Amino acid sequence: MNIRKKVNRMKLSETSYYRPDMAQESFQRRITMFGLFIIIVFSVLFARIWFMQIVSGGEYKKEAEGNRIREISLEAPRGRILDRSGDVLVKNRSSLAATVIPAEILKDEEVIKRLSRLLGIGEKDIKEKIEKSQDPNKRAVLIASDISEDEYTYIMEHQRELPGVNAEKKPVREYVYGSLAAHVIGYLGEISSESLEEKEGEKYQAGDEIGLDGVEAVYDEDLRGEVGKYKIEVDASGALVNDISIREPRSGYNLRLTIDKDAQMVVEEALKREMDLARTRYDPESGENYKATGGSAVVLNPRNGEIIAMASYPTLDLNKFVGGIDVKTWNELNDPKNNEPLSNKATMSELPPGSTFKVVTGLAALEEGTYTMESPFRCDNKYVKGAFEKTPKHCWSTHGNINLFTGIVQSCDIVFYEIGYDFYNRQINQEGRPLWDYSSDFNLGKKTGVDLASEYDGRVPNPEWKKQFNENNKEYQVWWPGDTVNMAIGQGDLLATPLQMAYLYAGLANDGKFIRPHLMKSLEDEDGKVQKEARKEVVSELTYDKEHLDQVSSALTEVVKGKGTAAKTFEGFPLNAIPVAGKTGTSEIISKQTTAWFVCYAPANDPKYVVAVAIEQGGHGGESAAPAARRILEGLFQIETQGEIPRSPGD
Repeated sequence: MNIRKKVNRMKLSETSYYRPDMAQESFQRRITMFGLFIIIVFSVLFARIWFMQIVSGGEYKKEAEGNRIREISLEAPRGRILDRSGDVLVKNRSSLAATVIPAEILKDEEVIKRLSRLLGIGEKDIKEKIEKSQDPNKRAVLIASDISEDEYTYIMEHQRELPGVNAEKKPVREYVYGSLAAHVIGYLGEISSESLEEKEGEKYQAGDEIGLDGVEAVYDEDLRGEVGKYKIEVDASGALVNDISIREPRSGYNLRLTIDKDAQMVVEEALKREMDLARTRYDPESGENYKATGGSAVVLNPRNGEIIAMASYPTLDLNKFVGGIDVKTWNELNDPKNNEPLSNKATMSELPPGSTFKVVTGLAALEEGTYTMESPFRCDNKYVKGAFEKTPKHCWSTHGNINLFTGIVQSCDIVFYEIGYDFYNRQINQEGRPLWDYSSDFNLGKKTGVDLASEYDGRVPNPEWKKQFNENNKEYQVWWPGDTVNMAIGQGDLLATPLQMAYLYAGLANDGKFIRPHLMKSLEDEDGKVQKEARKEVVSELTYDKEHLDQVSSALTEVVKGKGTAAKTFEGFPLNAIPVAGKTGTSEIISKQTTAWFVCYAPANDPKYVVAVAIEQGGHGGESAAPAARRILEGLFQIETQGEIPRSPGD
């Protein structure tokens, strides 16, 4: 009772000190602070809204549009590739394809797993294709081409379950004859970032498929046409909501080649046949059969520069590149053990031309006035004059008394050693033109300018080149007599491609006029109307004495007769009706077997074709290359082919 009273008195005492004005002031302060807080919050919100709508409104609008508007590139049907008569070599077909848009798939592991199971492609492979795409945010990435109808339908019907995955109908290449003229035609592949930087304008974009070799590369812009654009609206899952606009693509131009399909078949068959036969023959120098690792053949019209056929072996099936080549096949094509099937050996094999070069040495000697066709020589198999007394050079045979004319016919090395040594001595005394200058007259040591993606220069050595080439070894910088003498027989550091040798003989066949070799005959639109036509381009013209050119040509016609180095090979060939002017060659490369050469033109009195054949590590020119050339000529002139062609012993 006393305690309760005490407490009540205390409360009453506290209450007696309460002031209403103090409570009012505290309340107002809280209201003011709360109001300031509200004002600050709304000010910040208003400022943010103003920034987003006024300052960055356009940017956000674009992003919002980009999220719902998709622009799809409509690939233009690539122009067809035709042979000179209009036979189709390369065409297009429709392929069902699966693609993904990286920005929408967002590396969704579940979607990638579903796609992997559906298409039977490893998840790792799908991820690699997405990562390798040059422009992952804008362009669809091809995952698989030639998918089945069921796979195509499944993707179309399950868009919500496969966001970012699309099924499309795409035009793809079909190489009608597989490997025919493979190195001339070339193949397609995705554009690299380096190539994309080199291209100008909007014609090329990341992810595009472009020509990577052959005429597919050289005439890519003409063949590809103009890409179309298709704008659509999609929902959050990537499903089609609405069509917005479409710009139809324009087909590329058709490319008509100078190649004759039937002649190409003849050339490829002849080349492969002789290479296979070479591998059955024994090489006494190496103690094993010839390896015949690579070969090439060119057929050229000397009057206008048109390439009628060009073959390189080993070859490849171009259809394996359609939709992207698999890693295993690509590695096989690049394995050195398989003798570089991707390389066009007609334009990229730089080889000593051997005795086929002797026509240059002979003409140079005639032009210098130091020799005539009747100038006498003596061949006892050895050449021991001057600098070669202690280190003699040898001929492939013993020819006895001989002159320059028969020296060409029988390919006597002693004759050309003598001429070469004479050129060296005149060079030391600064008399006349050096032999390498005459070589340049025939456009050796530089590209022919053929319309192909890959061509090598070859090489014409001279003292300046030798110094530069051996800049780190002074001992090898000296130009010795052997350098000129070796060049005189087409050996040493002299290198030429089979196309360059065809070009050289085309100049001889055309009275010294060199017409640039080419593969494009015309570019045509879908209706067959010619949009561009190849023109004959005279590159250079020899100012040599016409009599000298005729004398050398006359000697070349004797190579396939009597005691000529290709006489046995051309037994039974109708030389009276179709005279052939040609030259065998057997060239040597250290640590390799000999390369067989034969270059010719026919008819010799009115040349329509030049044929050049080179079989690397294939033996002698008369036993491997000349028989291939004969079979090619039989096909070109529609001569009935005899069974087994006899082999000339060599040169």
